[in-house]
Amino acid sequence: MATLIGTTIGTVGGLAGGLFTASLQGRQARAQLEFEERRRRDDLRREACNALANAAHQYRMHWWHLNSRLGKGNADRELFDGTAALWAEVTAAHSRAAIAGPTEVAEAADQLLAQLHAMDTAGTEWFSSIESGFQQNVDVLRDELLNARRGVRVGVFASVVRRELGNDESLYPRPRVQPQTAGGAHVPGEQPLTSPDTA
Repeated sequence: MATLIGTTIGTVGGLAGGLFTASLQGRQARAQLEFEERRRRDDLRREACNALANAAHQYRMHWWHLNSRLGKGNADRELFDGTAALWAEVTAAHSRAAIAGPTEVAEAADQLLAQLHAMDTAGTEWFSSIESGFQQNVDVLRDELLNARRGVRVGVFASVVRRELGNDESLYPRPRVQPQTAGGAHVPGEQPLTSPDTA
């Protein structure tokens, strides 16, 4: 009888230990999946924000080239028409970044788009004045474009993204135990946001 009881207790203990191990492994697996999902989500957010920052920088530089031509009294229609395609890239990138979020990043994306629109409006007015030969208030229009261009703060947008999304894996709460990848392969971290413009 004592042997039977001992055997029963051993069996029950073994089952309990197995269930506990399986439960622990299940929790660790879920924690790992949640961590990877957060990382993928934020990587996608950073990609969207990088696209907006780069598009904004290109658009800002395009108006810098236009500004240099306009300052010489040259209304370059071909160069001006190129703004339409660049603006389409800006608005598309803005939509992706605003949808990806989070809220603080979406608000910063809206602010950056408004700054770019103000620059576009000021530059278009100056271009139209030069192209039509209407020379009154040219200096005022030029200064408005320059001020609007200085107001495009791509670097501020990038700073908000870094603050909200981070650039380092240490910002992610990792599970305590992580399974090894096959062959000991290293899992790359998320890509940092690049700021093409420190303004």
